[in-house]
Amino acid sequence: MKTKNRRMLILSAITTLAATVVFAGLYMQIEQPVLVTQLEVTLANLPFGIDATEVDNHMGSTPDSVHETQGVLMSPFTMLTPENGLAANYGPPQDFTLRRWNRDGVSAVVALDDTGKVAGHWAWRPADIN
Repeated sequence: MKTKNRRMLILSAITTLAATVVFAGLYMQIEQPVLVTQLEVTLANLPFGIDATEVDNHMGSTPDSVHETQGVLMSPFTMLTPENGLAANYGPPQDFTLRRWNRDGVSAVVALDDTGKVAGHWAWRPADIN
């Protein structure tokens, strides 16, 4: 009886160790660190309230694209479309000019309000959106 319990204990320990190694390996593959790009650093240091010319100077170049849109700023870093059900909780839609830069697999947007001043900005990695 004692030998049977000892075998079960050893088998349980080996199984637990193997499962821990497998989960650790999977975790390391999923949670690989992502290096921050220069575009993200520059955008993070962008002050609010400056105009388009100052934005271009701060970013180091003119944007790759510029377009007009309507939206609701939920925070300086999140814009909702007017069709989004949550948008009504944050106020009426406003007109914005979105200036977009694409560098090193990162997209960055600066939203200018109707006075031409920075109201919000955000960045994302298009490869991560799937």
